[in-house]
Amino acid sequence: MLLRLVFLVGFVAAAATRSSKLVFLNEENWTDIMKGEWMIEFHAPWCPACKDLQKSWNSFADWSDDLGIKVGEVDVTVNPGLSGRFLVTALPTIYHVKDGVFRQYSGARDKNDFISFVEDKKYRVIDPVPDYKHPNSKQMAVVAVFFKLSMAVRDFHNHLVEEKGVPSWASYGLFAGVTLALGCVLGFFIVIIIDQVFPTGPKKGQQQKQTAAKKTENKKSESPDAKKNGNNNNAKENKKQK
Repeated sequence: MLLRLVFLVGFVAAAATRSSKLVFLNEENWTDIMKGEWMIEFHAPWCPACKDLQKSWNSFADWSDDLGIKVGEVDVTVNPGLSGRFLVTALPTIYHVKDGVFRQYSGARDKNDFISFVEDKKYRVIDPVPDYKHPNSKQMAVVAVFFKLSMAVRDFHNHLVEEKGVPSWASYGLFAGVTLALGCVLGFFIVIIIDQVFPTGPKKGQQQKQTAAKKTENKKSESPDAKKNGNNNNAKENKKQK
């Protein structure tokens, strides 16, 4: 009972400090950031540094209307696809976005520093994310799928171990076997495709030799000497017949 009460008090306190101006982004509405100016934080509930940043980030969000921007956050534990699109490898990670141009923020993490960064347009000295890393590009969409897949594999592993009681080594062995099997099947199809598109081996060599021989014969038959010899032979045959 006491534990529940402590949890409830902590939850209420966290909700009280959360800014009403903070925008929760997910894999369905994240494209909203392509228009206007945004500051976005990627975090996870288990991240100590993220928890330390929460107060400053929510205070900064309260200033969003005055600054003419929007402030958002992304929970990577429930949005693995977005962490893949933005190549989030450390937490918390902060991005500045203006009209579809993305820049990673690496400055101090205090409310006043965030405000100064936007007001003084300090983002201009930061190189934008290159096109091949742009979160809305096709290649980053593929990366997002792989991040989702890895998260699904991890969740399935936890399900087997924690709920089904399967030993960890057995779960790892299962995934290793499936990975090897899929690799073999994929490799087989890749070899077939390559062989069809770029055929190699003796058959191709024989075809080339036959083609070259035909071209040589055609050239000989079209040469003037060949025509003269042909005419002479025809004349001799006509004399014999006479």
